[in-house]
Amino acid sequence: GGAARAHEQDAFAGRVEADEMSPYLWALLAMLASATFFDGFDGAILATVAPFVQQQYALADRAWGTVVAVARLGSVVSFFVLVFADAYGRRLLITLTILGYALFTGLTALSTTIESFTFYQLGARVFLASEFALSLIIIGEEYPTRWRGFGIALLSGVAALGTIVAFLAAGWVLKHHDWRFMYAIGLVPLALIFFFRLGMRETRRYEEVARERGTQTWAQMWDHLRVPFQPQYRGRTLLVTLIWNCNHLVTSPATTFWTIHAARNLGYSAAEYGGVVAVGYLAGFVLGSPLAAWSMDRLGRRWTCAGFYVLAAISIFLLFRTDSPDLLLQMALMSVTVVSFLGANAATNTYATELFPTAIRATGYSWTTNLFGRVMEFATPALIGALAIEIGIPDAVGLMAIGPVLGAIVVLLYAPETRGLTLEEIEEGLGTAH
Repeated sequence: GGAARAHEQDAFAGRVEADEMSPYLWALLAMLASATFFDGFDGAILATVAPFVQQQYALADRAWGTVVAVARLGSVVSFFVLVFADAYGRRLLITLTILGYALFTGLTALSTTIESFTFYQLGARVFLASEFALSLIIIGEEYPTRWRGFGIALLSGVAALGTIVAFLAAGWVLKHHDWRFMYAIGLVPLALIFFFRLGMRETRRYEEVARERGTQTWAQMWDHLRVPFQPQYRGRTLLVTLIWNCNHLVTSPATTFWTIHAARNLGYSAAEYGGVVAVGYLAGFVLGSPLAAWSMDRLGRRWTCAGFYVLAAISIFLLFRTDSPDLLLQMALMSVTVVSFLGANAATNTYATELFPTAIRATGYSWTTNLFGRVMEFATPALIGALAIEIGIPDAVGLMAIGPVLGAIVVLLYAPETRGLTLEEIEEGLGTAH
């Protein structure tokens, strides 16, 4: 029985595992990079238009915070979109997500009330978060084993490029046009990307699974949703959920609270703190993702993930505790912080993509990353805001820095090493000790 199963597994892997990078796989990376680019672009637009939207609708800071929180809930709601990728395929769902994101982005540019603005941004985030996740899943399933970490890390890092482009564009657009124009300009590349993606194929791994499984009924889909919590997958589900929440303890409040800290405690102007953030994200894009990709393939997933988590904790602690207004020093600290954040995100996304079998990969990812893994993303800003009243922003953020250290310990104790393993070998090892 064991020999037959091993033979069957080898035959399956032979049909779906790419031997080397092909022109199509390089093109696939370009097709999917837009998803993570717009993840950073959309989030940065919301930050750049904030003063103008607040002024137009006479919103206090607390009211604007509510708008942002509701919009960010779209990433959680994306769970209900993403799970359909295991039933209907990656290609169909990622096509629908770009159409959905384009629709709600266009509607945001036409919004006339703060309620409609908030609703449209919520809708945009639903489809954007789904698209982001599907892009990582597609690369994970299609790329050769030795290129898988590179592809996922690079895609994760392109979000930083989107952030940079949005800040640079806003500097000109908001001087000459209404804030709505920031959302309108994003529709042009979206249209081009949609047609570019028509050349995308379904992943070979999903095609094989779908062929063996056949069409799912709604009852089977409901049962399918519970599979990540079955005994053989429960440990991986808990692991990825835990480390994402540890990660969010420092990554979710970083830029927002640092700009407040920079203006209030360092005496920076908007141009000065904007420049520091831009330099940080540029360094993150140039160094963070390539370093994570190199490290995952040389040192392994476990040590890379743990190392970037510890670096993230140390760097954000120093960033908020260094009270010197020297711009070069703050740029250096911000650069190290963003590099560590992007590296931590790349490693965590790699685990979230690799640790579930193809049949439930999108479902497992959506449970651990888009739903339960985001609890601290929403709780941390509220915790820091409450603590800051008593002890100030630097000390409040400093307390949160313990989160990634705990995450690193969890990774080293419980995470399996997946470097050099095909997805089928990882699936075969579920439930075994590393």
